[in-house]
Amino acid sequence: MTTVVIGAGLAGLTAARLLGRAGRRVRVLEAGRELGGRVQTRHVDGFRVDLGFQVLFTAYPAVQRNLDLEALNLTSLPAGAVIREVGRSDTVGDPLRDPASALSTLRAASLSARDKLLLARLVLRLKSPAPHSLLTGTAETTLDYLRRSGFSYRAIDHFFAPFFGGIFLRRDLSTSAGLFRYYLRMLIDGPTAIPRGGMGEIARQLVQEVNVTPNVFVHELRPRTDHVTLLTSVGEIDAREVIVATSPPEIQRLAGVAVPHTPVSSSYLHYAADVNLDSEKRLLLNAHDGVVNNAIWLSNTVPELAPPGKHLLSVTVLGRPRQDDTQLDHAVRAELSRWYGPDEVEKLRLLTLDHLPFAQFAQPPGFEASLAGHATSWPHVVIASEATSSSSIQGAMESGEKAAAIVLNDVQSLSRPRGA
Repeated sequence: MTTVVIGAGLAGLTAARLLGRAGRRVRVLEAGRELGGRVQTRHVDGFRVDLGFQVLFTAYPAVQRNLDLEALNLTSLPAGAVIREVGRSDTVGDPLRDPASALSTLRAASLSARDKLLLARLVLRLKSPAPHSLLTGTAETTLDYLRRSGFSYRAIDHFFAPFFGGIFLRRDLSTSAGLFRYYLRMLIDGPTAIPRGGMGEIARQLVQEVNVTPNVFVHELRPRTDHVTLLTSVGEIDAREVIVATSPPEIQRLAGVAVPHTPVSSSYLHYAADVNLDSEKRLLLNAHDGVVNNAIWLSNTVPELAPPGKHLLSVTVLGRPRQDDTQLDHAVRAELSRWYGPDEVEKLRLLTLDHLPFAQFAQPPGFEASLAGHATSWPHVVIASEATSSSSIQGAMESGEKAAAIVLNDVQSLSRPRGA
């Protein structure tokens, strides 16, 4: 009898591929047409546009175990960022991986000499422990951790808030300090990268060994003594086991399990341009708390994302916008005008505007206590979701591994700590 995975996001695809490699018959049911969950790439007017702005932390342990990074044809982003203020900018980077940033980092006014020394010490301190151990410790916010570590308010406001705000999707740095330490370690251990075909290449690699049926909605699960019956839009399906790898509301509806569901929202605007307004390849951070949190000229680093002679800009806006789409576009352009001038910004054409009401779930200090387990009260039904670990590619793939391990009774994988 077949094992059925509900949901073709990264958690579900990871679980399905591992089960298939172990010799199980597996079928994935996806309610929509697109695969990969929130990790998707669309073709728009010749551009490859991701759903939101995402990069791959190549040092993620689950990524190392489950993806063929060479086959993804990755392009690494520079290990640094440009802090933009009105009339000036500072470049801050890792001089070992981004040598061109070394002198500008020394001169950067956004971080004092003491801040730079503290950051170097922090990096050295975080390089020694096992990465997963950095997730534990005192339950405090990232902001409190940075202040306790001695960083100035200017460094926090101008660098840490926009940089890690783009990762946490919260500029106030109220996210768990354990996640801050873990993500910083991932940045230390390996480059961040984007596949030349877009982030959707990750799902396309996983699905190569998986049998996925799209456009199938699962109405209900009916557990039996030795199997589970699925009531679906294409009829009843009997399964040996079921892995529910859907969104938190769907997990609760289908499996009766409450999972973290407090949403963290964000919006993403992608602009096309016929002329290159900026040759910078690094991430652009808005030093001021405005509409734009960060931006990046993706085509400068990954030319394949844009047609020949065209240019692609991605802008991240945190939270739920109070404006309608037209007003949001105007507000973003107004802030970009301070960087490039209004005449240059007029050359930008809005390509896509995506609102992600549930881009992540909230991860404040102590959020680990609210994480869901993989088991359910029903026999033969387990969960695969980032809501069992952390809201990240690591969390999704790690959860898929654990769900497959439960089905296979793989004790070694089940005993692996979160984040390892």
